[in-house]
Amino acid sequence: MLLKTFSELPAMEIEPGTDSSFLSHSPKGEPVLTVAYATKRDFLSVPKTFAAIRFKGSEQVPLEFHAVSRQDYLEQMEVADSWFKSGLYELEVTKDYTILLLLTNDRALEIIHGSYDVLEDSYHCADSQAALIKHISS
Repeated sequence: MLLKTFSELPAMEIEPGTDSSFLSHSPKGEPVLTVAYATKRDFLSVPKTFAAIRFKGSEQVPLEFHAVSRQDYLEQMEVADSWFKSGLYELEVTKDYTILLLLTNDRALEIIHGSYDVLEDSYHCADSQAALIKHISS
């Protein structure tokens, strides 16, 4: 199995570890999944930056996501012996939905969505949880 990087979203930081958080909620009655993660920096002097993405379902396909351990996910996909870098991967793309895989050092988050919005980047947050709270509270 070859995972194709999903390059439409900001690249995830993988060194020294992957910092990501997510929350499923229904602002204004529409179910969404908001994911925040540290983004890759070109230079260490650049402030730590967190991307926030809000995933939504569509009329044809409702929003769906599954979070499991990285090892369990790779075993289920029968690629447990393979090593994949942390990051965002495209599993399937159709005209009605996309299936993405957010793979971290310890977790796999598979997201089936119809659309997404890239929210404003957050700077100088302590971690992805603080960045996520900043976005859901505004």
